[in-house]
Amino acid sequence: MDTDEKITAKIQYPTPSTQNLFLIGMMGSWKSTVGRKLAVALDLEFIDTDDAIEEVTEMKVADLFQEFGEEKFREMETAFFVEKSKQNGQLFSTGGGVVLSAENRSVLQKNGITFLLDASPQTLASRIHNTSKRPLLTDSDNLEERLQLIWDERHQFYLDSAHHVISTDDLEPPQVLDEILKILEVSSAEH
Repeated sequence: MDTDEKITAKIQYPTPSTQNLFLIGMMGSWKSTVGRKLAVALDLEFIDTDDAIEEVTEMKVADLFQEFGEEKFREMETAFFVEKSKQNGQLFSTGGGVVLSAENRSVLQKNGITFLLDASPQTLASRIHNTSKRPLLTDSDNLEERLQLIWDERHQFYLDSAHHVISTDDLEPPQVLDEILKILEVSSAEH
């Protein structure tokens, strides 16, 4: 446990046990990196939806896309996400496309507190190193251009689903973590 984690763990950030926390955003926005640390700080169960789907299906997301197609993957993602989000006290790092489903967007709005970790396609391209595990990027010659197209398709859905937006372009993961904790502390103090 590094120093930041020790300090954060000592501070009590009330998270209503009747709610979940959701991190949404594009691939490379640090949802999983920040989510793992945030779950430790708040003593919540951490769920990376892509990892959980891989565990349940015993297949990699890229293989699911290849074998069944994106539409079938999105159906599996929604079935898993909607069912799992009925439980409380969890922190979800969602797949980047979770907002494409109206049912998922409703869950994000009603079943907890949703944070959009927002980053420009340029920033995302600089962070993404392994495109082989990202099926929507594997056939792209121009990573930044492909990310821009995906971002254009999803950005309004992200904004519509989020209770809070944090731009991560100029932040490192510990700073994003601190921003979320500050927002939760202010939110809990207001209630």
